[in-house]
Amino acid sequence: MGDFLLNREKKYAVLNKKNVFLPRNSFQNTLGMALSDNKKRELYEYYSQNGFRQPMDKIAESLEICHKTFFNRYGNKAKSVEIAWEYWQGICKKKWITLMQHCNHSVEALTVTVYHFRSMSREEPHFYELTRDKRLYLDANSFFYTALKAVLERGKQCFHIHEKLNEETYIQFLLNNLFQIDVEEERRPDVLRYVLLPALTERGMELFMETPFA
Repeated sequence: MGDFLLNREKKYAVLNKKNVFLPRNSFQNTLGMALSDNKKRELYEYYSQNGFRQPMDKIAESLEICHKTFFNRYGNKAKSVEIAWEYWQGICKKKWITLMQHCNHSVEALTVTVYHFRSMSREEPHFYELTRDKRLYLDANSFFYTALKAVLERGKQCFHIHEKLNEETYIQFLLNNLFQIDVEEERRPDVLRYVLLPALTERGMELFMETPFA
């Protein structure tokens, strides 16, 4: 259990029993890299609770810092949003890694990953909407893209995923459906089968039907 993802290429989000390799962040923000985790967390928590519509002065006031300190620390509002989004990506990765440790095979991992993505719309609506509206999920270095890439790679090795599947095209298809189509909160096996069917081999479909998600 938990070792279905093998360390093949470190540029992907790859998990095995001993090591975790996380994808590099989509945003390359040198200001964010220099900040402490506490400063990043404060910014993330503000946006998580209040969204992204407030002006920079109002955000600085809520963080109990002056305009100049906000500018020196975060650069500007746009960069501060990038820093907070990166921090949220890190939270998503940690939760995903924990979930993957309890999966028995790549098909279960794929379904769990899909539901993990969907749960974000309820747990973090502001960041989810930002990701959806700006289509950040399609960035090849984003957590969403690289997590799916890792699961699909392992699924091919186990013959659960079609060997000739075009991963880039399929990942775009899957993520566009998850982020752009409003799926009801309740589990919808028909919707899940629709997004998974193009990728699964006959054996993969058999494993899917054995999961509680079918």
